[in-house]
Amino acid sequence: MKLWPYDGSCDATTSIAEGWRPHPINEFIFKIQTRCNLNCDYCYVYNLGDDSWKQAPAELSDELVDAAAARIRSHAMRHGLPSVAVSIHGGEPLLRGISRIENFVGRMKSGLAPVHVEISMQTNATLVTEQVAARLAELDIHVGVSLDGGEKSNSHRLDLGGKSSFARVVRGISNLSRFPGLVQGALAVIDLENDPADVYGTIKDLGFTSLDVLLPHGTWEALPVRKNPDRRLDAYAPYGDWLIELYRVWSTDESRIRLRLFDDIIHLLLGGEYSFESLGLAPAQLVTIESNGDIELVDSIGFTYDGAAATGANVMTHELDEVLTHPGVVCRQIGARALPEVCRSCPVLEVCGGGLISHRWDLLNGFKNQTVYCSDMKKIIDHIDTDVRGRVERADTAGVGAAG
Repeated sequence: MKLWPYDGSCDATTSIAEGWRPHPINEFIFKIQTRCNLNCDYCYVYNLGDDSWKQAPAELSDELVDAAAARIRSHAMRHGLPSVAVSIHGGEPLLRGISRIENFVGRMKSGLAPVHVEISMQTNATLVTEQVAARLAELDIHVGVSLDGGEKSNSHRLDLGGKSSFARVVRGISNLSRFPGLVQGALAVIDLENDPADVYGTIKDLGFTSLDVLLPHGTWEALPVRKNPDRRLDAYAPYGDWLIELYRVWSTDESRIRLRLFDDIIHLLLGGEYSFESLGLAPAQLVTIESNGDIELVDSIGFTYDGAAATGANVMTHELDEVLTHPGVVCRQIGARALPEVCRSCPVLEVCGGGLISHRWDLLNGFKNQTVYCSDMKKIIDHIDTDVRGRVERADTAGVGAAG
């Protein structure tokens, strides 16, 4: 039996008849390196059951980089996209040295011209020397660093020998910080054992101006730590409670840094749109290019079951437009129609958007479920909504008083 979205529910022809129009791909994650020098126990690439990396080439070849650039350029020109975003991922992208990054960036920029390309890179920073940082700055690459907080909070991010990576990460961050504007932000995975104040304080003290926090990957078939199978909106919400405490710390900090999750929730509460897959209902316009040239869906979906991210397309043989009609792309572009009734009738639908698609998986309905973090998202969104409304009302009252 085929499960949603492969049961015909997200057929492109039917969706077009119902008013959907394909949105072009404008963001590309490139897996230029499939090996890593760390062994983070929560990593969806290596440690959550997806073994596809074992069969994948260790590196993305020059031939595939050139083919991908040509496909992206063709797609962008066809759809009138003046610019696209390319994010360099791994494994650890710097595992084979800065020369691999230089080669990739040069080929990508020359192959995409005249289409402008914004290039970013996600790294664990353990291999960032001052010379590497200087070259990254020259290449105009925006660097994101994966770090869960202080040394104790970073206990999941060990090297291949089981030793802490924290000191090496801090040294790499120090080297990156020598070049203003180079570091894009920190990316932290939530651990309920970690103190939100310590996580936030450490990231800020290290000089980051932006932080994004991620819910650890889990599904209804493999529940996250401390979650239970209760699907009610008011069910036990330990991650919601953790996020509320983080929000308290952040919102009362007069010199607070950007915290993307909270900033984006507020933006959506105030009527804005957001295109990242974990929030809101805007169409997803992202694909992943694997080291063998395969064009896949968002890479984090791969841990749910074998082949979950596959589209059957490859940069050597397929145009990107062919991927736009794949059910896995269609279902991430049709908004609320991709969600179950419990989501469509939820008061925070426009903000939550159903959560990250990979967190909705079960063996009965495929991906057409509420997120395993449903109660947590409802709790933190309601909390922020109440706080923002209160601040607006107090500001309005103060304004009236001043005017009087």
